[in-house]
Amino acid sequence: MTTRTATDKDTLTVERIYDASQADVFDAWIDATKTAHWWGCQNTFKVDSTIDAREGGAYQHLMHIDGVGEYLIDAVLLEIRPPEYLAYELAAEGPMPAMTVKVSFTPIGDRTKVMLVQSPLLDALHNTVSAGWTASFERLSDFLSGARRAA
Repeated sequence: MTTRTATDKDTLTVERIYDASQADVFDAWIDATKTAHWWGCQNTFKVDSTIDAREGGAYQHLMHIDGVGEYLIDAVLLEIRPPEYLAYELAAEGPMPAMTVKVSFTPIGDRTKVMLVQSPLLDALHNTVSAGWTASFERLSDFLSGARRAA
């Protein structure tokens, strides 16, 4: 299975089907002990997550990235409907506007389709954000299959 990405104007869509239950995939997104194993771009070697899994709760991921240093994803959960949906808003930073990320988890038999939609995304960030999500979705697949665990 591969991760598919598409861009349309200021919106990025990322999709993948995982060989895991809807509950397990959703849990991997809201349990900080689990996001630490898969969140981040290709060069992320450590993630410190803070997740308050309720509407208005913190959804933060401090990524430690080789050659870059630390990069904080600072967001607030807007909506959470376990195990089918979550949405969060990324804080505005510099020239970047606040962005909304919506993630749906759809069961397909004993597998789960994850669809992520992020917007508004500046044109200059499409490639970087797309590559980051593609890496995260790949790492999540490894985590769910048991191939990626803490060192």
